[in-house]
Amino acid sequence: MTKLSAVVVVDPISSACYYGAEIQKHGYLSIALISVKRLSEAVRRLQNLNEFESIVYADDLDEAMQALSRYSIRAVIPGSDVGIKFSDALSSMYGLLGNPVESSQTRLNKLELKKKLIAAGVPATWARGVRLEELKIDTFKKNDYPLVVKPAQGTGSRNVKVCRNHRELYAAVQAVEKNREIQSDGELYALVEKYLAGDEYFVVTANCGLSGHKIMLCFARYEKVEADGNPSIYKNIRSLSLNDCRALLAFSYASEVNSALEFFWGINDIELKIGSNGPLIIEQNGRLPGANVPRLIEACSGVNCYELNIDIFQGGFSSALESVEFSRHFCICCLICNVSGVVKNITGLEKVEGLDSFYMLELSVAEGEVVGRTRDFLSSWGMVYLVHESQEVLARDSDFVHKTLALICD
Repeated sequence: MTKLSAVVVVDPISSACYYGAEIQKHGYLSIALISVKRLSEAVRRLQNLNEFESIVYADDLDEAMQALSRYSIRAVIPGSDVGIKFSDALSSMYGLLGNPVESSQTRLNKLELKKKLIAAGVPATWARGVRLEELKIDTFKKNDYPLVVKPAQGTGSRNVKVCRNHRELYAAVQAVEKNREIQSDGELYALVEKYLAGDEYFVVTANCGLSGHKIMLCFARYEKVEADGNPSIYKNIRSLSLNDCRALLAFSYASEVNSALEFFWGINDIELKIGSNGPLIIEQNGRLPGANVPRLIEACSGVNCYELNIDIFQGGFSSALESVEFSRHFCICCLICNVSGVVKNITGLEKVEGLDSFYMLELSVAEGEVVGRTRDFLSSWGMVYLVHESQEVLARDSDFVHKTLALICD
C-alpha cells in the first residue's frame, strides 16, 4: 500500500497556521502535530488549524511516530518556539533535514542561548537565571539596574518587565514563577539580564543548509511604548530597506548568531538592538516570524516564505534566490487599549479600511467581550496592516490609524 506523502508542522501558532495551503500546493498532505496543549488563552487565539488537512496530537515522540506511521513524511517544520525541540527530534528520527537535536535547548531557552553565544565569542549581554527564593536579599548591585526580567521560554513579550530596584525585581520574578504560560522542561527560574537602551529591530534570515548560505528576507524596526514597567507595548512595526546600513550590520550579526546556535535549516528571525557597540541580541525565534510578517514580505518583495521554507527543509532550495528586494514597505499598527471594561463599540473601521495603504485588518476583540489594558504584544486588541511604496505615506497613515480606531468600553 502506497503511503501518502505529507509535511508536518509542529505546534503551528500565528503565521505558521498558513502553512497548510502551501503544503497542499506542493502536492503533500498537510499535518499539524500538536505536542503542547497547555497554551495561554492569548496564545491559543493564534492557533487556527483550519488550513491543515489532518491534526495529530502527541505527548511524546513514540506517540507521534505511531500516529504518523501511515504517512510518508517528507519534512518536519517547527511552527512555533514551543515546538522546536519536538520538531528537531522528530526530524532526526525520520532521518530528515533539521537542526541538531543536541543544540535544541540553545535555540529554545534564552539563558542557554546567551551562554552559547558568549562561549562562541559572539557579542551578547550577560544573563542569569534567578529563582524567587534567591531574592530575599538584593543580590544585584545598584549599578546593575535597570534590569529586564522575562520568562526563560516565552512568547509575545508576556511577563517582560523593566526593574529599577529590588522591590520591582522581586515582583517581576514572582510574576514569572506564578504565571508560566507553558510548563517547559526545566524552566524553574526567571531570566534576568541587563537592560539595553536604544532602538529595537528584527531581521529575518533564510538559512539554507550546512554550506552556510543565508539570505536576508526582511529588516524592520519596532516602535514601542512603556507603561507600568511593561517595556514591550508594541505600537508600530515598520519595514526598512534591506540596503540600509543598519540592515547589513544586523544581517551579518544574525548570521554569526545562527551559525553559533547551529541554526542551519529554515527561516528564523532575530530581535536585537543596535547601539554604539554594534548589534546585541534580545532573542532568537527559531521559526517564521509572527504578526503575519511572512505575508507582508510576499506583498512587498514577491518572496513566498512558506514555499521557500518547505523547499529548504526538503533540501530543494534553489540558489537562484540570492537576494531579496522590497519594492514596497509595510507598517503593522498594533492597537493599544488604555482602558478596561466591556467592549461597547469599535469606531473608525470604515475610515481606516479606506486608506490607500490599507492591506488587512485583524481584530482580537468583539462587542460584548471584556478587555484589559494593553501590556504586551499579545494583549494588543488588533492589528492593522499597511503596505505602500512610500514610507512617508505609511508614517502618515499609521498615525491616522492610531488616532481614528478606538474601543468604546463600559
